[in-house]
Amino acid sequence: MNAKTMFLMFPTYLLVLGAFGVLRSPRLVSAAEEQALIATIKLSSGDMGSTEERGRIVALEHQLSEAIKHSAAGEFDGDEYGGGVCTIYMYGPSAERLFRVTLPILKEFHAPAGSYVIKRYGKPGTKQDRIALSGD
Repeated sequence: MNAKTMFLMFPTYLLVLGAFGVLRSPRLVSAAEEQALIATIKLSSGDMGSTEERGRIVALEHQLSEAIKHSAAGEFDGDEYGGGVCTIYMYGPSAERLFRVTLPILKEFHAPAGSYVIKRYGKPGTKQDRIALSGD
């Protein structure tokens, strides 16, 4: 088989691997067992925050993502802006572990008053704890 034939067959090979689940990223836990850490950062400037606030939050998210990745505590999922807050979503097998890994970073961020995290111990509607991120 020559290089050109191999090049042309590569997409087919990828489809076959995908069909058998070889290319899927492994899930840490099933969706039913997955826990969450949800950080809500209060914004001081309008519904979406100022450019400076959003920049600080992007830097925070990068630090959170790296810490979660390096500790294998779960996954950083992303954020959502609106209503004067930024909500940051992180998931894994243990909300407590996610909290322990991310708390030093969240404290160093010095979140504005009214900011908090939710440790959710299962799917939406299950037990959860709310912890203030500022001294309010």
